[in-house]
Amino acid sequence: MLTTLLALLALTGPALWLLKPHRWRHAGWLAALSPAVVTGWLLAQLPRVGGGVVLREQFAWSEAFGLALDLNLDGLALLFGLVIAGIGTAIAVYAGYYFEKNRGLGYFYALLFLFMTSMMGLVWADNLLALFVFWEGTSIISYLLISFKLSDQNALEGARRALVVTGMGALGMLGGLVLLGQIGGTYSLSALLAQPPATFIQHPLFTPMLILILLGAFTKSAQFPFHFWLPGAMAAPTPASAYLHSATMVKAGVYLLARLHPAFAESELWFWALFIVGGVTMLLGAITALRHYDLKAILAYATVSQLGVLVMLLAFNHEVAAVAVVLGILAHALYKGPLFLVAGIIDHATGTRDIRRLAGLARAIPLLGLAAVLASLSMAGLIPTFGFLAKELLLETFYSLLAAGETVIGAAGLAAAALAGALFVAYSLILLWEPFFRRSAPGKEAHVHHAPSTPFVLPVLALTLMGAVIPFALGALEHDLFAAPAGAVLGAPVEVHLALWHGWTPAFLTSLLAIAVGVVLFLGRERVRAALAPAPKWLNGAGLFDRAIDGLYAIAGWSTRAVQGASLPTQVSVTLLAAVGFLLYSIFKHNFIGDLNLDWSAKATFYEVVLAALAVLAAFVIVRTHSRLSAIISLGMVGVVVTLIYVFFSAPDLALTQFLVEVLTLVLLVLVFYRIPHQEHHPLPKRISFRHLLISATVALWGFGMALLAAGEPLFATISDYFSLNVLAAHGGNIVNVILVDFRAVDTMGEISVMVVAALGGYALMRASRLQPLGRRNNTNTAKRTGKRPARKTRGAA
Repeated sequence: MLTTLLALLALTGPALWLLKPHRWRHAGWLAALSPAVVTGWLLAQLPRVGGGVVLREQFAWSEAFGLALDLNLDGLALLFGLVIAGIGTAIAVYAGYYFEKNRGLGYFYALLFLFMTSMMGLVWADNLLALFVFWEGTSIISYLLISFKLSDQNALEGARRALVVTGMGALGMLGGLVLLGQIGGTYSLSALLAQPPATFIQHPLFTPMLILILLGAFTKSAQFPFHFWLPGAMAAPTPASAYLHSATMVKAGVYLLARLHPAFAESELWFWALFIVGGVTMLLGAITALRHYDLKAILAYATVSQLGVLVMLLAFNHEVAAVAVVLGILAHALYKGPLFLVAGIIDHATGTRDIRRLAGLARAIPLLGLAAVLASLSMAGLIPTFGFLAKELLLETFYSLLAAGETVIGAAGLAAAALAGALFVAYSLILLWEPFFRRSAPGKEAHVHHAPSTPFVLPVLALTLMGAVIPFALGALEHDLFAAPAGAVLGAPVEVHLALWHGWTPAFLTSLLAIAVGVVLFLGRERVRAALAPAPKWLNGAGLFDRAIDGLYAIAGWSTRAVQGASLPTQVSVTLLAAVGFLLYSIFKHNFIGDLNLDWSAKATFYEVVLAALAVLAAFVIVRTHSRLSAIISLGMVGVVVTLIYVFFSAPDLALTQFLVEVLTLVLLVLVFYRIPHQEHHPLPKRISFRHLLISATVALWGFGMALLAAGEPLFATISDYFSLNVLAAHGGNIVNVILVDFRAVDTMGEISVMVVAALGGYALMRASRLQPLGRRNNTNTAKRTGKRPARKTRGAA
């Protein structure tokens, strides 16, 4: 069933694209059907999965190579699946009204559902390599979603940053996952997590493996110092921002850390990396959020901060922290997703997201105001919201550390969490008060010129109401919805007992203090913004990233000029002499010549002598002739000689291949040289001619040496026997063909790709001389229409 659900989501997007949903008034409701079906099925599995049942499914791909798509649905996968499908349902409805009659709606749906499929496959995958494939799918599709507005330069820049940062992290993570699979002896996640943690932690490769995996998780979840890509990605359409950057993509790194937590939580490196990076990200994101006036920018940095909270909690290996992570994931999705959607409706209705120009929206759009109140209070962590429960468990984590005698870690974490809680309150009140409840804006006030319809606001309100109801239904949900994923994070069964009121506990009193400090920061927000304005720009990270990219381009330009800036003969000479150098190194390093066992008594036959003489004669003509056609014919003669050698030595398949290649090469050379203007021949200086002769002789000796090595006995173990024994397993009869299309299939595909790219480049160069520049063509067309000659530019005007 899991595979069927993935297929359903994958096919929904392209199907909607073909149906052209921009022509339908309520296309969003149709689009929401498939994620709603997935959500309903997952809710139906809550009792089973909450009771400890793990649903497993395997889709065989290649039994011969042992390749299969393994899917597992345990408590953690079910929780993330509900977030992905549930929030996705609301986004699908919302997008239909957000884009209205925009022709790009079908394309957006196609990307949205492909992303939903990738994200769902990521959290359900039980194989490290399958997880990585889905991981990369989210990165690529998120790039397309962020750059949806091709005319917006900020969107293109934000998409590029997101792809480069997360892509670089993913490459490192791939290395870490491969090391993890090699250390554990399997790529199955469930099998790896069943092994004792000491299997990994005591391995000599554990440190590089963990660093690489953390690199991928930190870049994906926008942790310091990689956090800068997330605010830049806010240039995406609001439905994409709400889905990718509040509920799904940015939580992929959190999911990976939570999934691997049982195996790595006892490691000191794991603890300090997550505690420090998560704590810094939490405070930095919350502080930066107070500096901004754009609604989506504030929410973006708030997301960075709350992702830091989740990462910091995953540093600890006890029950309270595991439950706090689970509640934090769900609570964040149910208030941050609606707030992004609220920002999109405000932008849609007023034409701006600048809170300095917004006021009184609660009276103008009451339903939107209600949704904003519920979501903002939850983000601030005020009782009795879902966010309050998550914040209480965050504080309880550090009080439990203090009770266990871990004074330094507990006190530092508690102070950081309390300060972050105060900042949460401050920016939540700013988001609520300034656009919705103040009477007038300090700047040029923007008015509602396009009021949203009730169905437009309905998905937002549904998500916020869901988050508001959960705290009052804890008894029915705490076992099935929270205990199972917390147990998956901890690696052991967890008893969850939640309540809105536990009395006047230290955590509650600390929460009250944080709320009071947050209110003070809110009242003095202009002074706070003024104080934060001179903050160093490197904290953002975007400037450092841009400078690094510019430096990379500069290095690439320098290396290109240094290596490829010379003439073609010089470049070819460098390449060939490098090959000669490698051969000489191998000869002197391994004494290959002394190990050769050649039979010098064999005599050449008459036809071998004739063919060799013809090849030498043709090569001499190629060098000495001034005619292009003569050189091409002589080059073909060398190829024909090689073909005949294959024939005489009973290799007809190689002879046929060589002949076909020679014919194709001759035709291409004739066509290319026909297009190249003829140039007069100028004799080269004797110094350059002597240098070319010396290089040619050296390369000839290199070829002779390679022939000697090939003619002697094998110097190392041969793999010919393996090919011979396995040729039938590949369902082939010709061993050469089997090697090319089976054993070296990927290599052959790469060679074909190179040839196709080279052919396209050659075709473009051949057409370039026949194409007029755009400006000249426009002038010519203008002259044809008006009967006037285009004006000639003077030197000063040019």
